[in-house]
Amino acid sequence: MVSSLASNIILALVVVLMTLLRQNKPLQKWFVSYVEKLLSRKSNLAQKVSVLSPSLKLVDVEKSISADQSNLSKINYQIPTLPDLKGNLIRLHEYRARGEGYNGLLFRRARQLNGISEDQLQKLGYFTKLMKNNEGIRENARVIDKIIEFTLGKLIHSNEHDEEFTEEIEKICAEHGYKIKDGHLIQLNPDFVFPIVSSRGSQSVVHEALAHLCRDFSSYYSVERDPLQNFIISRINHHVISAGDMKEKILIVTPGAGVGGLSHTLATTFPKIQVDSIELSALMYICNLFALEYKHDVKIRPFVQQYSCQTVFDNQLRSLSADLSKVGHRSNLDPLWGDFTRYSPISKDYDKIIICSAYFIDTAENMFEYLSSIEALKKYCKELHWVNVGPLKYGTKPLVQFTGDELSRLRKIRGWKDLVEEYEVDSSKGLNGYLTDYESMYQGYYGLLKFHSVFES
Repeated sequence: MVSSLASNIILALVVVLMTLLRQNKPLQKWFVSYVEKLLSRKSNLAQKVSVLSPSLKLVDVEKSISADQSNLSKINYQIPTLPDLKGNLIRLHEYRARGEGYNGLLFRRARQLNGISEDQLQKLGYFTKLMKNNEGIRENARVIDKIIEFTLGKLIHSNEHDEEFTEEIEKICAEHGYKIKDGHLIQLNPDFVFPIVSSRGSQSVVHEALAHLCRDFSSYYSVERDPLQNFIISRINHHVISAGDMKEKILIVTPGAGVGGLSHTLATTFPKIQVDSIELSALMYICNLFALEYKHDVKIRPFVQQYSCQTVFDNQLRSLSADLSKVGHRSNLDPLWGDFTRYSPISKDYDKIIICSAYFIDTAENMFEYLSSIEALKKYCKELHWVNVGPLKYGTKPLVQFTGDELSRLRKIRGWKDLVEEYEVDSSKGLNGYLTDYESMYQGYYGLLKFHSVFES
């Protein structure tokens, strides 16, 4: 009885408030402004929470950093924030809804055709194809669900003793259909399809991250990985590491690490050498952590939304296995999330630092900033090496676009000495694919610029 009376009173107050807001413009503006300030205050608080890698531990940037959070010093500033992580989890979360939505658009477009054409489409099984394609999207979405669940679990575990972040973490979990009980994730409704929330970003980055799990960890793409890894490993083995001598203190740094295939291979090949990998993209980084710690193979359909240049639908729908059961985290590997140009090692007494870059330097908006960041590592070591392999296919609004020859002369001007420089541009000897569908009518390949330089300036 008391509860019912209280509910009626609250309802009456809400009705009165809504009436006042409709009739009083100044009060309406004040109320909207007040709500916006409350939301803004909460947003600003979240903006001040940084995410340390690889633990996903949250820290208030305005408070002192404890000694056990040593990786904070590797990314000096502009450390990724909690909203960065939250927003990219939402992008992942929207994959199924957006993918099925696009197929719905294709369905509606086809239905605009006249009766004869539509009848022929029915005979071809065109609409059935779109429905089967949705099944492929759902299978990818199940992998994405695993990535989200893994990330949330890691976030909870790394911050279980920090009550100041509990409420925010609970909200993030709730957005993806989970609650926290006794420190564990509980899925509220496994069969519920969560709608598009608020992400405005392109889904192409989600497709790219999924495809890179295949490129870095599927046997299908060893044909693309092996030429890159073999060149880098060969240079380190024969021209950096002294024969039979592993007493030197050496650091390998892999900028633009993607989902971590190259850095994991280097850490496995050289177990006594510390490897720091740095990746700027939150989606790539989330998938990197997942690959290192999940411990089970996953099936991904990387071509499911590529309708162009397919010979048969089965090729478009086929799955590849990302063999994550063979991966496992390495104790000598530190995967870091952040901007490589903000990176610096903790120690200053390395004998050698080796920058290993693959398909990286042409991603620079400012090539000179990349070069300066690499050269700045010389103060942390006696000898700085740079081993690079990849094309020069510029993107991301580059300020300069060098030819291979110009880049070679620029290295010399800046104090680099090339130990080797070579090009692979002969198609008869094989070029390098990059996420290429080898069953498709369109297959893209790159020539490669390979060099190994030592900084002498």
